[in-house]
Amino acid sequence: MAYGTGDLDCVYHIALPELRQACHDCGLEDQEELLNDLISAHRLRDITDLPFDLAV
Repeated sequence: MAYGTGDLDCVYHIALPELRQACHDCGLEDQEELLNDLISAHRLRDITDLPFDLAV
């Protein structure tokens, strides 16, 4: 999923801001970098984006 090797386009996360904050607070730099890569590539999105994506 993360690098386009699967059939999934993206995954919507119910607590994405909290996940980002937890990675930052725990000092998990490698995981935080991977998480940011997934978000910037639009592979991991916040659940609040789902209604707008469905409307398009």
